[in-house]
Amino acid sequence: MFTSTWRSLAPRPLNRVTLLGAMHDVQRGFLGQSSVFQFTLTCLLFEPPKREQAEKKPIATPPSPTAKGGTSQFVKEQYTVRCMGDEAYTEALNNTLEAGCIVRVIGRLKTFEVTEGGKKQLFPTILVEQGRWSHVALLHSLRRQRRDWQLQNALTETRNSK
Repeated sequence: MFTSTWRSLAPRPLNRVTLLGAMHDVQRGFLGQSSVFQFTLTCLLFEPPKREQAEKKPIATPPSPTAKGGTSQFVKEQYTVRCMGDEAYTEALNNTLEAGCIVRVIGRLKTFEVTEGGKKQLFPTILVEQGRWSHVALLHSLRRQRRDWQLQNALTETRNSK
């Protein structure tokens, strides 16, 4: 009883991000001694109309994402998602997730500075570390419908084996 109370009172991370999108550019490898499963997540975000447009049209109708002419109010953003943990964790992710899947990612946002050709650029990266406060959940797959239960079982097995 004391441990369950202690876990509920444990400090949670302040920098926590939840994203939903389609994954592509899947890679797997090692970074130092930890195994890494990395992919790019493309999110479709709705951008509200600018103030001048809102004053002209008091009644707003949602625009079609494929509408021609005018300004599109949907914006695509891409994030690199880096899942880090032991080899069994990344193997479970690799066996279940594939390019084109729709996933929900809960992790920590970190900006990495990359220097290319004398230019310094900042890249947003979502870190998903094996543990309690971050995870990747499969929502939809074109080939494998609803294989989320297999992913969750594999991840709980790797968590309990430690």
